[in-house]
Formats: sequence, structure tokens, C-alpha cells
Amino acid sequence: MMKINYVLLLLIIVMCLGCTDKNIKPSADSRSATEAFNIIEAVRTAYEEKDKAALQNHMDSLLAEHTIKGLLFKKAGLTITPRMVTITDESIKVNAVWSGSWWLTKDKSLENRGVADFVFHKASMKLIKIDGDNPFIVPSEENRRNPLPVMQN
Repeated sequence: MMKINYVLLLLIIVMCLGCTDKNIKPSADSRSATEAFNIIEAVRTAYEEKDKAALQNHMDSLLAEHTIKGLLFKKAGLTITPRMVTITDESIKVNAVWSGSWWLTKDKSLENRGVADFVFHKASMKLIKIDGDNPFIVPSEENRRNPLPVMQN
């Protein structure tokens, strides 16, 4: 009885291993989405390290210029978590949630979080715009004190 169980277990393992195809290749859309995630991570790292060349390499020139002008912090820490990808003929849009901390001085920091769409030009894979809450902008203290607009009559 014990030998039968071992034989059945061995057959199940062999069948499971035999059914896997190691030659399955990811689709073009899957590769594009993965590349976009990697570029977002590279931009995040470049921003935190104030690496202007890397920002210019991965971003559209105007977006890179605007981002580089805002590198006025001592230290920054960002977390960006992609949630959804939309791929069209011309662009790849990655919707992500993010949170960040910026140290303006040794003891003074600001925190912020938001949701953004990172839009890439599909052919060049350059980040061309950020819709929504841009994680690469240091929040101002004034905006943090009044995060919601007040409607007046």
C-alpha cells in the first residue's frame, strides 16, 4: 500500500513537471508594461539621488527640466506602486499610487501622497507627462496645511 502511494506521488510530480513549458515568452504588451515599471523605478531612484543625467535620459526634455529645477531638497524618499496599465498604439499609461517624504533641512520634513498616471511615448519609452499628483514635486508647507480647497459663497 505504501509503495502505491509513492508511485502515485511520483507520477503526479512527473506530470506536473512535464506540463510546464519553459519556452513560454511574454507578450509584447507584457514586455512594454515591465519596461515602463522599470523606467518608473529608474526615475524614482534618479530623483532621490538627484541624478540629472538619468532624469534627462528617461524623461521628455520639458518634464526633465521641470523636475530638475525642483531638486531643492536635502533628501527624499518615494514609494511608487503601479496599479493598472493602459496600452494604446502611441502610449503606455501606468496608473500608480505613491507616497513620499522630503527633508528640506536636517530636522524638517514634509510628507505627501497621491495618485498619478505616468504616460510614456510607446516608441521611445520616454516619460512624457505625469497626470494627477506628481510625486516629483516637493510639497509646499502652505499646501500641506490646507490640503483641500475651501469653497466660499
